[in-house]
Amino acid sequence: MEHTGAFIRMVMLLVFVGWLFMWIMLPTKTYKYTWSLSLSKHLNSTYFREQGTNLVLFSFPIMFLASLGCLYLHFQAKNAPKRNFTRRRWLDFWKRPLIVMNPLGIVSTMAVVFSVLSVALLGWSLYNYLHVSFGHLMMHGVGEKVWQARFRSVSLRLGYIGNITWAFLFFPVTRGSSLLRLVGLTSESSIKYHIWLGHISMVLFALHSVGFIIYWGITDQMELVLLLLMHHIHVNHFICVDYN
Repeated sequence: MEHTGAFIRMVMLLVFVGWLFMWIMLPTKTYKYTWSLSLSKHLNSTYFREQGTNLVLFSFPIMFLASLGCLYLHFQAKNAPKRNFTRRRWLDFWKRPLIVMNPLGIVSTMAVVFSVLSVALLGWSLYNYLHVSFGHLMMHGVGEKVWQARFRSVSLRLGYIGNITWAFLFFPVTRGSSLLRLVGLTSESSIKYHIWLGHISMVLFALHSVGFIIYWGITDQMELVLLLLMHHIHVNHFICVDYN
């Protein structure tokens, strides 16, 4: 039983590290110009079309981890009391309060580590997105200047970074999640992390939207704002009619 639990832990660790590695490689030039072409060729399918790559690389590993987590917790419940006591001591160390201040409240060591890693991932992704983009700038209008194209690129990539926060947004509030139990957390105690990620995503998408409005204004393309608003009004009207 003990060897089975150790094997499951090792598999989960390898899958999780591989999943994080794909997020790290996603904004790089290697992924965009080399890996993505090969992955799309082999992973895109008739049913999932162009979303096949994203499902296999970013969605399936988490579902796999959640399933293995259920098995691991089942075996863990049958372990000797000494093993459970050792695990509780390890989790207590990570759950120990490290910061107690407003408006953050009580922040544990685990939360600080996750926060630092999350900020590092966002910073790494933004840097590489801009590095790749600035090396292959595309002019989207006649007479468009280089600084305008770079401004557009920054606004677009802020939206890409916002997608990363969305990928982690609902992990903290998934009730009954085996992933949270594996690190000694509950959905109730993790709500604040969900709120933090929500605030970060709102800031990033607000900067993304305002940046494009400014870009369209300085390049005399404000009609695109009207087209965008008309599209949203049409979609909202269709949804209201459909639900009514």
